[in-house]
This record gives sequence, structure tokens and C-alpha cells, in this order.
Amino acid sequence: MKNTTPSSAAAAPLQQRESTTHVARKKIRSPHDIPRQSVDSMVEQWSGARIRALLAKHSGTVELDSEDLFVELAYGARIAQEALAGRWCAVADLLRVGAVESWMQVGFAMSLAETEARDGFHVWIAGQVDLRRHTGSIGFTDTEASQLSALAEAVAL
Repeated sequence: MKNTTPSSAAAAPLQQRESTTHVARKKIRSPHDIPRQSVDSMVEQWSGARIRALLAKHSGTVELDSEDLFVELAYGARIAQEALAGRWCAVADLLRVGAVESWMQVGFAMSLAETEARDGFHVWIAGQVDLRRHTGSIGFTDTEASQLSALAEAVAL
């Protein structure tokens, strides 16, 4: 009868690989620790950590892993940042095509008060102008900012 258990020599590379992988993997403690990846991939990582944490919490047989909790927090924050990053671009496009009737309409879509939506948009425009001044190519020129500001001011609260 042939011995089917792995020899210690064969098992050693596997253990070393697992150990190296574990050490090389950076702990996620903030959204800034997350490597560049698609939103789909981030949602997958967040969802996996969330499911493992929920199963551990409610199973009583699996120990709750603090790493999963940190991953859940950090990926959740990063996903939220990504989701919110494009909202002012959408508002700018809505203004450009004349689809905004009031800031109340925009605020409602963003779950903000109308003044928060309007003021937030103007802050975003200013940030885009600053970005252009620092990068020389990304962000709004003064002319583009003036045009958007005029469109924004033409909209009723």
C-alpha cells in the first residue's frame, strides 16, 4: 500500500509559501492602504470580509477576525469615496444640458438640502480650479469655472 500523506519535504515549500504570502500581505487599516483596483474588486473584497465577519459573529463556531473588521471598514470607506467622487461631475453635466430646474431637485437626488447641494457644487468648482493650477492639465480653467458657476447661479433654490 502506497503512503498518500505528503512528505515533510513536500509540505515545507507549501508552508513556506503560505508564510511568505501572509507576511507579504499588507494589513488594511485605512482606505489609503488599499491598492489601486476597480470598484467591482473593492466591493468583492468588502463583501467577502463582511460575510466572514457576519458568519463568525453569528455562528459561534468561527472566531471573529479583527482583520476582516478593519478590511470591512476601510473598503467601505473607499467604496463610498469612489461613489461620491463623481457626483459633482454629474451635477455639472446636468447643468450643461439644462436638466436642472432647482437646487432642491439636485439636493433631493443627493440626499442633501438644496443649499448644501448648491454650496457643495461651488466648493467643488473652486477645488477644480485649484487642481488645474497645480497640475496644469487636470481640473477647470477659470473660463470653464465661470461658465459652470453662471449655469449654477441661474438655477433657483
